[in-house]
Amino acid sequence: MTAPLSPPHPSQGSQPGSQPGQNSGQHFGQNPGQPPQRQGTGKAPKILIILSSIILALAVVIGAVIAIIGIRATAGGIGDIEVFDSGSASITAEEGESLQLYAEAGTDAPACEILSPSGEAPGEGTIQTSSTSIDGRQWDSFDSFTANEAGEYTVDCAGTPVAVGPPVSIGGIFGAVGGILLAVGGGFLGFVLLAIGVILLIVRKRRVTA
Repeated sequence: MTAPLSPPHPSQGSQPGSQPGQNSGQHFGQNPGQPPQRQGTGKAPKILIILSSIILALAVVIGAVIAIIGIRATAGGIGDIEVFDSGSASITAEEGESLQLYAEAGTDAPACEILSPSGEAPGEGTIQTSSTSIDGRQWDSFDSFTANEAGEYTVDCAGTPVAVGPPVSIGGIFGAVGGILLAVGGGFLGFVLLAIGVILLIVRKRRVTA
């Protein structure tokens, strides 16, 4: 006789209640139930914002300091110019100091005699020409001299009003103008870069949250 067939082993075949692919639904590298990771907004916009803020602050501060120094230097030189309506003046000068003679704008330059403390003619002056305004009156330089010794120098312009003082500081004028341009130009550049950085940061955040 033939022996009866034995029932299949429980470990063979599919188990009751099991579904195909039941254990294959887990994704590699991600825990079950964990939401997908979102990408960050990146460091580029933040770095741009920081750098632009530094540029903006430095440009404004440094430009303002340079402009103030230039304005003070120019104002200081103008403040040292003295007006002598009588046409005669006695000026104290240090050795090597350069002084200019100014005539009122719109008038002919007078012929002036200049004597050093020892009664000799002073040294040649600067080739720079200067213009300035004092008490609402415009003055233009027409002559200059360099003190060859310290002491009192006499100036006689035969009764024609004259102003005597140092040349107007060219460096101070350029410093003032350059400082203003640096503050405005550098500040504008920093502001534009800052605006670009902020816009990029907002756009990237919106893309991440979308």
